[in-house]
Amino acid sequence: MELKQLHFFVVSADTGSFKKAAEVLYTTQPYVSKTIKALETEMQVELFHRTPGGVELTEAGKRVYAQARSILRKMELLHQAREEEPGRRLCVSVVPNGKLVELFVLFCQMEKAGDIRYQLLEATVEDIMVHMHRHVSEIGLVYIAQRQLAGFSRQLEHKRLEFIPLKKTEPCLLVGKNSPLYGLSSVDSSVLHTVKLVQPKEDFYSISAYSGLPNENVPAACAAQAVVCTNSNGVVEGLLECTDMGTVSLNLLPGESKRHKLWAIPLGAGKASIHFGYIKRKRNDLSPAARQFVAYLEKILREN
Repeated sequence: MELKQLHFFVVSADTGSFKKAAEVLYTTQPYVSKTIKALETEMQVELFHRTPGGVELTEAGKRVYAQARSILRKMELLHQAREEEPGRRLCVSVVPNGKLVELFVLFCQMEKAGDIRYQLLEATVEDIMVHMHRHVSEIGLVYIAQRQLAGFSRQLEHKRLEFIPLKKTEPCLLVGKNSPLYGLSSVDSSVLHTVKLVQPKEDFYSISAYSGLPNENVPAACAAQAVVCTNSNGVVEGLLECTDMGTVSLNLLPGESKRHKLWAIPLGAGKASIHFGYIKRKRNDLSPAARQFVAYLEKILREN
């Protein structure tokens, strides 16, 4: 079986006629008919009902058509991947975090003249590891608690991945202007336990599930109070902006978020226990676009 046969078959089915298919394929009707007949003989199945007005798919032909379309589409994507200019794509997976999205947007604006094709996926740390292992993304931005770092690194090793830390910081409670906690530099644990939370989708590495902190295991206690769970960072930020809810997040860039006027209240009692950085594949050098993005992150983090 050849791809040409599948191509002729799909075009004939789409046009409903060997004659019209021949016009589309810039060949002759007898050659199209001969090619389809050879495919039917090889598969030992009749693909078309021949009629004076053209051709119609048989029931078997309909099943083959669906698979043939899928095969041709995959081959098209393979050709596109082969022909695409190296280094002009930037595919990034990130844990849900408003400031990370904000930094990515600013980078895209800054590099818009560079003709880079961008892709940003929000996911849990565990899903990001899958993205990296399957070459869905080139880098994955994550944050990992100090006590989980050794186990995390071993898990990456099995997938031939590595974690490059960029900054060590602490968790925080993120709130909007409707919260009575907005603008505070710290919160008492008794008050904190009354905060209703909106949290991203949880996994083993989620900050809100981390119990190795001072101040009465604050994030672990907060996790039990989550009233909204979502895989959308937009939903998190929207609820923080419009309600008095909060979310346990990462104090990556201290101060107020410029996009949604959100305030970060440190929860780590001044102890930096969270590592922020990126995952990459061990055996692959970063593309020029990815190196630019990492350099941009490093610059922003140094300045804050």
